[in-house]
Amino acid sequence: MSTNSKTPVREDAILPMKNDAMQLILQGVKNYEFRSYLIAHTVHRVWFYLNAPLSHLAYICEIDPARTRKGGDPPLPEDGVGNKEFNEGSADWARIGYAYRIRSLYKLRHPIHLRDLKARYGLKGAPRSLVYAPPKILADVAWNDQERIIPGSAGTSLDSYWHPKAGVPKPIKSNSSDLKRKRRYSTESIDLKQRNKQRT
Repeated sequence: MSTNSKTPVREDAILPMKNDAMQLILQGVKNYEFRSYLIAHTVHRVWFYLNAPLSHLAYICEIDPARTRKGGDPPLPEDGVGNKEFNEGSADWARIGYAYRIRSLYKLRHPIHLRDLKARYGLKGAPRSLVYAPPKILADVAWNDQERIIPGSAGTSLDSYWHPKAGVPKPIKSNSSDLKRKRRYSTESIDLKQRNKQRT
């Protein structure tokens, strides 16, 4: 029986992402992406679609294969947002079973808005979970010709980014509880401003 298959190998996937979480990657404090599902081992790059109100495809990350909490996989280095919580597998993280190391980060020179994703590339709507990148996007946008933000070329590691040499400021670390407090404080501040406007 022939081993050849007409099924295309999918190396690029689109994932939805909140802008707050994307900023943590940009700041260098989040070096793993966490998901509740397994991404096929053939996928080498994730194209991040930033949810509303931005509603556009904006970044590309090269990723490593999934890491889990199962036997055989070592714990994640606890040097990034969420890594410690993933290792511990607390109740809040019980459903999050897969961690993908971010090897590089590229910013699209021209973000692709939702209207173009639908009209030009055939998406039915805003991505809500993983969808494979349409071949036409891959033909139109050379991923490695975009603005490179985090180094990740062959033969190099992210150590120079996540762990800068002496004399180079290291990004300020955070954790998920800090992030929750910041989000709650931000929401409370907005609500207070709205109430004050209503009174005046």
